Amino acid sequence: MKQFIIFLGVMFVLALPKLTFAQEDSSLNIVDDIQFDLRSITASGDTLVVDLFAISYEKNPREFRLNVFASAIIDSEDQSHMLTSVQIDRVIVQLADRENYLNYLLHQDKPVNIKLKLSPLTEEVKNAKLVKIVFNALDDEGQFLEAFIDLNKEEEL
Repeated sequence: MKQFIIFLGVMFVLALPKLTFAQEDSSLNIVDDIQFDLRSITASGDTLVVDLFAISYEKNPREFRLNVFASAIIDSEDQSHMLTSVQIDRVIVQLADRENYLNYLLHQDKPVNIKLKLSPLTEEVKNAKLVKIVFNALDDEGQFLEAFIDLNKEEEL
């Protein structure tokens, strides 16, 4: 009987880590160990400006290769609109430059500002619901990942 109780105690201790459930924050938008956060959305004149933060948690430093032509703002009617310009920190790529990628070196736990601009501003774009960021996967050179940022969850800073 004593051995049976010891056996049950050992089994309980071994099973305990599997019984605990980690609480995961569903509001975090993490893709390939990069967290994307919405900072602000502004409409000035005929331009929509979306400010985001990107933070790398695992690699230091980490190459971030954004596909400018594939990244887009998705409007209220689920239509995709190409961005007029993309800026990460001080690096700017204009759509007119016809550069497909914007390369940036992310440092661990250091947020970087991403500014997306779209012009001209239409009523559908003014009520945009998502931003789609397309970037190269860290481990697989040819694979591109998509991060969708909900524009209806603007956070107060």
